[in-house]
Amino acid sequence: MTDRKKEIKSRDMHWLAEYRDELRSHPRLTYLFAELTDCCNLACMHCGSSCGVNGRYIDTELLLRTLGTVAEDFEPRSVMICLTGGEPMMHRDFFAIAEGIHHLGFPWGITTNGTLIDAKAAERMASLGLGSVTLSLDGLEETHDSLRQVKGSFKKVLRAVEHLHAADIDVQITSVIHRKNYHELERLYELMCELKVESWRVISIEPIGRALLNGDLLLSDGQMLGLLDFIREKRYSQDTPMDVCFGCSHYLSYEYEHELRDNYFICGSGIYVGSILCNGDIYSCLDIERRPELIQGNIAHDRFSDIWRDGFRQFRSDRTQLCEKCRCCAEREFCAGDSTHTWDFDKNEPMFCIMSAMQKERLQ
Repeated sequence: MTDRKKEIKSRDMHWLAEYRDELRSHPRLTYLFAELTDCCNLACMHCGSSCGVNGRYIDTELLLRTLGTVAEDFEPRSVMICLTGGEPMMHRDFFAIAEGIHHLGFPWGITTNGTLIDAKAAERMASLGLGSVTLSLDGLEETHDSLRQVKGSFKKVLRAVEHLHAADIDVQITSVIHRKNYHELERLYELMCELKVESWRVISIEPIGRALLNGDLLLSDGQMLGLLDFIREKRYSQDTPMDVCFGCSHYLSYEYEHELRDNYFICGSGIYVGSILCNGDIYSCLDIERRPELIQGNIAHDRFSDIWRDGFRQFRSDRTQLCEKCRCCAEREFCAGDSTHTWDFDKNEPMFCIMSAMQKERLQ
């Protein structure tokens, strides 16, 4: 890294720390996630929400009424509505909800396992202004199907990509990298090139949800650093035909920040990211452990904008004050306790820390 690049990175990271502090005082709703259901037609071993076949579905009328108030209280064009689950397309009113969102003037996207997208569904989503779709593909065929615990799910994702491209919809694929597909990284990259996706979002498996019951999937410190180096190599290769990036999770250290994605790390929970759970509860990031004290209200009796303005206090404070390891960290100002979804609220410390991983690996 040149001295000039170091100077620019240092300047930008200090500015971002100031911007994050400003957002804590003046939050700016940018992404609103709507969990349409906690049901899923797959049973993924790494699912952060531990979704299953049986579960709940959000009330369509209540959700659309709430989004109507959001459109009244915010500028709709500045708030991205993200439909997710579970598997959001399992909601019987999925297209009615999408139509309502489009009618209200919101940009919208969907995160899906892709198994329910056929040509007709892709065309209808395109007609309703779908702005982005993120599909999950977590390994080559045998590995993906094994992780998802449903045979044939890999081929359905590939067909979904074809249908979405035919409908002129940009496709991002997210791949969760774990111990059992780490060795497939290069072949996965080649597959993404063949599929001609617009973006490949690579993330590490997280110690949350069902992954806690499958600890043998978690990456070693060496594999984690190897993953970051792999992404950086592909991202800056002139032969790479798509955007390759690390997901939004985690502060990646001064060494890796802004090297693996367009933006520097900032956890948006409660400062520019909010969500509505399938039971109507108002929450922050959907990946955060569902704890009663973190629920901000419920759309059945609370106006979302009131909660956004006056709630989310736990997410708008400096939690690094609670953690001795964080207080002693030289990069605490930039990390700010890392991602909220991997914060241990019982021990008041991060469950994951790239700084610690780097230190441990380089001491060996």
